[in-house]
Amino acid sequence: MITRKVDNHDALAGFAYNWVKKLGANLNKLYVISWQAGDSRDLPENIEVVFLPKNKFAKIFILPWEVFKLALKVDGVFCHMNPEYTILSWLPAKIFGKRIVSWYTHKQINWKRRLLELLTDKILTASKDSFRQPWFKNKVEVTGHGIDIEQFKTQNSPPEADAPLAQKLKINEDFNIISVGRISPTKDYESIIKALDILGNKQIHLVKSGEAGLPEVKFNRVKLKIIGDVILEVQRQYLDSLKQMVVAMDLGQQVEFVGWVANQQMPPYYQEADLFINMSGTGSVDKVVLEAMACQCLVLTSNEAFREILPKELMVEKNNPQKLAEKIKWLMDLPAEEKEAIIKSLRKIVVNDHNLDKLVLKIINQFK
Repeated sequence: MITRKVDNHDALAGFAYNWVKKLGANLNKLYVISWQAGDSRDLPENIEVVFLPKNKFAKIFILPWEVFKLALKVDGVFCHMNPEYTILSWLPAKIFGKRIVSWYTHKQINWKRRLLELLTDKILTASKDSFRQPWFKNKVEVTGHGIDIEQFKTQNSPPEADAPLAQKLKINEDFNIISVGRISPTKDYESIIKALDILGNKQIHLVKSGEAGLPEVKFNRVKLKIIGDVILEVQRQYLDSLKQMVVAMDLGQQVEFVGWVANQQMPPYYQEADLFINMSGTGSVDKVVLEAMACQCLVLTSNEAFREILPKELMVEKNNPQKLAEKIKWLMDLPAEEKEAIIKSLRKIVVNDHNLDKLVLKIINQFK
């Protein structure tokens, strides 16, 4: 397996650690080549990780050399994420007649993706929109994403247990919204902040008196936590503009910029939230939405890749804060029974169609 980074404490690549661990649990031996330095100390003994040097020029030569050295020991090569891994591993893999399977989930189509398509034997992707306009349709298989449903679940419950209604309504003083991802204009965080401004700071009825045996509840404020940070320094200006917007709208007590949080530490954030909002323009299935769904958190997204996954009521327009605010208010006013049915159905979607345990078996079966 070749992946960007093996490190359980990394905010962006931490999920790959679980992929490695789950694959290793179903194999006699797993060799992993990590493009970036990381931490593999807690992995089982049957998983061996090679970390490439920091120098990008050196990586170009060392990666194929590592594949060449391992070729006789393995049944195939699984390239996770970046097209470069498929391109660089193709020659040594083919010299020894080893099958290459590539994982790709992005709407972008460039020369590297096209070259990946030419060189690989099989392409696995999370959704139809995650691998667009393929030249070789017979190579592409939609498998769903890989979410660890044992990690991402309802608080203090077994993985498949139904959460108590009162627990998931999370009756607090505030209605808590979270949004997760790198800070970039493609994520459209400004629409979420503007929607909060539209909703205002007034008390909002969430549960009507006597509904589902619960008392009448008023939420003092709508709060937002933005979890993530910039990857490129050129995006720092965008982050600064968001912070300035919060100050200008007098939302400093309602909006919090949390920064990066390691993937393994994310479940409590989803579990404690009343709503997860994703305004991403990536056009591919964003795993953070699925993680929130697995934790039985209500979700709203403008990401077109979710049109075939979510009911239309949970889709929102891009760059339209007014419509977003109306949708948030609609979800807040939903009867308790309807809300419970939605959050249960969201987890069921992930368990059935985006389950890491199932995906791991699909990957392994490609080499049999």
